[in-house]
Amino acid sequence: MLTSVHVSKTENSSPRSLSDNGMMEDRHTAQAKRRKYFRRIFKYRQMDFDFAMWQMLYLLLSPQKVYRNFQYRKQTKDQWARDDPAFLVLLSIWLCGSSVGFGIVLSLGFVGTLKFLLWVVFVDCIGVGLLIATFFW
Repeated sequence: MLTSVHVSKTENSSPRSLSDNGMMEDRHTAQAKRRKYFRRIFKYRQMDFDFAMWQMLYLLLSPQKVYRNFQYRKQTKDQWARDDPAFLVLLSIWLCGSSVGFGIVLSLGFVGTLKFLLWVVFVDCIGVGLLIATFFW
């Protein structure tokens, strides 16, 4: 069962939430979360690549399992996303590998393959992802 969360501002203007037992818990701002996330990209030993591979595999085979996992995380930790960038790192590796493979098969040359790689990452993945996310907001 989900409970409501009261968010208030303290005298130092940092957002805090009041949990069921009356204890105050710190809430991080979006900027602090983003900084923490991008700092972890370079710490490979702390990334959970096994779980990220599990997510990638089950997004193809059985997406409802991944959704249930996110629902469970939301109920237990009160956050949708994981703060582990392993999925992003693996996705980048797969995009680079497949783009280089297409460049070789299509005989694009080095510059053509590099242009194709940049197109796939920035237009196909990030740009279209932002467009779809904005449209369905």
